[in-house]
Amino acid sequence: MSEHSEFQKRLISQLSSVIDGMKTLNDRISGNLDAVGRFEAEFAKLSRQNNQLRSDVLDVKSELTQFRAEASQRLQALLHRMDEIENFVDGNSNHIRELRIEIRSQYNDILTAIQDGLQNSIASRELSDRVDELERRAGI
Repeated sequence: MSEHSEFQKRLISQLSSVIDGMKTLNDRISGNLDAVGRFEAEFAKLSRQNNQLRSDVLDVKSELTQFRAEASQRLQALLHRMDEIENFVDGNSNHIRELRIEIRSQYNDILTAIQDGLQNSIASRELSDRVDELERRAGI
């Protein structure tokens, strides 16, 4: 029986080694499960952050679209106002040309009147001189 008891001792020793190995394995599995739990928590945090980031990006995109629309609307208003000003200036340029023509005509009329006045002044002096000459001759 000693063989049998020896066999049982070896079997129990080997079973004890297997059980110790299983304990070690169980400890490692437990550690790995804890690590997986921590990873899952971190992945959940990252997922929430990713969702928040996506939401923020969509908000920014919406704001940019709104800004682009407002800027486009303002630019259109500026272009429309510039067109109005150009049309006003074009209309005034025609009026200014007409006024220039009228001013030139009036300027020529004034120069003609001055010239006529000078000629009349000369003629008046000549007449005055003749009258004076005639009065001297007549003895008056």
